[in-house]
Amino acid sequence: MIRREPPPIAVWILEHVTSGDRDEALAGDLLEALQSGRANGWYWRQAIAACAISWFESLRLRLPLLVFVLLWTMMAPAWNSVCLMVESDSLQNRFCSIFGAVWILPALIAWTILHSIYLWAGLLIFGATNRNVGGHLHPGKFKSAFLLAPVVFVPAYGALFLTVNLYWYSLFEHFQLRASPLGQMFDLRLLADVTRIPYLLALVGALWGAVLRPGRANVGWPDPSTNSSSANSEILTPASASDSLIVRRFFTLMVGAGLMNALISGLLLCQLPESHSPTATSLCTRAVLYVLAGVLTGAGGTYVYWKNPASPFSSKEPLPFLLFALICASGWVWIPALVILSEELSPASAFVAMIAAFIFTSGLRRVSSSAPGPLPHLASEQGDVSLFAESLYSAPVEVYGYVVALSVYAGAAALCIRAYFAGTVLFVLAASVFAWKKTIPQGQGFDHRQEYKRAALRLARVVIPALFVTLWALLDGVAHRDLLAEASSGSTPRAGNSLKKNPLQSHDHTATVGAGGYEGVILWPHQDKRWALPPIAAKDVALVSGTKEPLVILFNGPYWYYQAPHKFPGSTAHKSNGTPLEFQIRSNNFVPLVMNAHQHLSAAVPVERCGEITVGIENFDNTAGEISLGVLLTDGAATKVSTVYLGEQSIVSSQSEHFALKRAPVFETLHFTIPTHTQIRKFDEITVLVLPGVEHALNAPKIAIQNFELYPR
Repeated sequence: MIRREPPPIAVWILEHVTSGDRDEALAGDLLEALQSGRANGWYWRQAIAACAISWFESLRLRLPLLVFVLLWTMMAPAWNSVCLMVESDSLQNRFCSIFGAVWILPALIAWTILHSIYLWAGLLIFGATNRNVGGHLHPGKFKSAFLLAPVVFVPAYGALFLTVNLYWYSLFEHFQLRASPLGQMFDLRLLADVTRIPYLLALVGALWGAVLRPGRANVGWPDPSTNSSSANSEILTPASASDSLIVRRFFTLMVGAGLMNALISGLLLCQLPESHSPTATSLCTRAVLYVLAGVLTGAGGTYVYWKNPASPFSSKEPLPFLLFALICASGWVWIPALVILSEELSPASAFVAMIAAFIFTSGLRRVSSSAPGPLPHLASEQGDVSLFAESLYSAPVEVYGYVVALSVYAGAAALCIRAYFAGTVLFVLAASVFAWKKTIPQGQGFDHRQEYKRAALRLARVVIPALFVTLWALLDGVAHRDLLAEASSGSTPRAGNSLKKNPLQSHDHTATVGAGGYEGVILWPHQDKRWALPPIAAKDVALVSGTKEPLVILFNGPYWYYQAPHKFPGSTAHKSNGTPLEFQIRSNNFVPLVMNAHQHLSAAVPVERCGEITVGIENFDNTAGEISLGVLLTDGAATKVSTVYLGEQSIVSSQSEHFALKRAPVFETLHFTIPTHTQIRKFDEITVLVLPGVEHALNAPKIAIQNFELYPR
């Protein structure tokens, strides 16, 4: 008999293309069947089918890993923006000065560690979550993943960087990242998705081999219908305290998964209508669809985790999933209104979130006893009982009341200073703690049918107010958007100074913030018609010889807002009319703001005739933190050195010993002396540099320039 050999390519595919979880005896079985008379075509089909089944089983086993990595890498663009902010030119210069010619090596190590922090945090969270839900990880390979992740990430990021630079103008030029970190997390456009790829490959490659095939383990659920206690037993204990802890943690994960899915759908779907005058029918329809989408996505996302094979709920449920979804839906219906109001920076979002948190937490607290936990031990009849137990009894210390009170007061204070996100978090904390402590939970043997009715009635009572609040949020959002569009459309100042005269238009460079959004902001102050004349009479020079009175110049120049390393806002910056007292300019990408004011003079001022400049300002900033002003004189006609810096002066009302909350702007005057001998002989521009402390790094100070006074020598 001739011994038949299998096709070598099929054998190689069977040995190398199948996943690591394949059956080692499969090759031998196929070889035996081939030698018993099977054809080579049959062997090829079996090898390809074995590869497909092997990879399908491997992917199914690692489905929780893939879901976690996809969710975790959603934050990768925001983390990458933070890393780019840290990797500034000054930091590179410091590395170069310290390490000399070999500075690139320690800089690469620091860069790798900076990005690996995000990867290591993901590994730790996945390991803790996987352990809590009963998953299995290989200890040695899981530890090796902390070293393998940076090894995979560095070449993947290098290939990404090269690809993006090669195809920037053809593919990526028009896909800037969102301005805010939250917007970057949910940005699904091309550039954001490509940014996530190295992090995704690093986490999947590091954790792929660490996932083991779990054994089926049944979680011991206490059955209310059967009582294992007897008359002689004195202590009640659950079947497994560790299983009970796993179930409680997974129950908490279910709550968080539902909220996260509802929030993601709200951020992606809950958009304002394009029309500036939408009809009532369209707004009502949009509100219903948004609320329905929040409920369906919250329930769908929770159901995927609930029915996962690794879930403790897959064998026996502590309560029906439909009952859990009905209870949670009373909180999910508020998500669309909360998202729309938060995008408008409305303080109403804090109150909507507080109502949703109270309803959501009270419903969960009522059925929380269904998730089993360690039962309390009964006191032994033979134990020693103190004769003076009643007289020595001391009331337990309850800190929850203090938490609720402090959260409410701190949240109200945060709303007063327009820290809406912090106020929302504090109000949610207060409402959740209050609802959890004041709601009486039901026993494990409560009637599920009665709870179905109760949950359905609660949802029916809540959904109508939620729809009205969502409709109101849409109406307010459309009005708010139209108001901003009207404000931004006024691009010319009232005094007749056209933006065509703006010196920014002469620059060909385009400043970019790095994380998207506006390239900068330019504010032109409103001008009174009485001052339509230039601030200085149109002569060759000002402060002519013999002048003794100071020259008063009312400020009518622009305010610039931009971010380093750029030197100006950019030719496509957002332009509007107003002063810093009327607007709140914020940084949405954690890069500090730069603010300055520019006053162009119609005639040059000789330095030899001007000995002092005073700057009159209005301070309406209520954020504690010292603010200083610097003055820079510029000679626009000079060809070499064209500026002289007069130093900086601190604003007295911003100093800690003089700071107070202001109901009206405070007027102050700052004095700057001009030295006799300077590198310029005249100046025709005055630049005021606003130099705040770290408290104002992301919020521009509300400081407005009123006038300048030039005193002759």
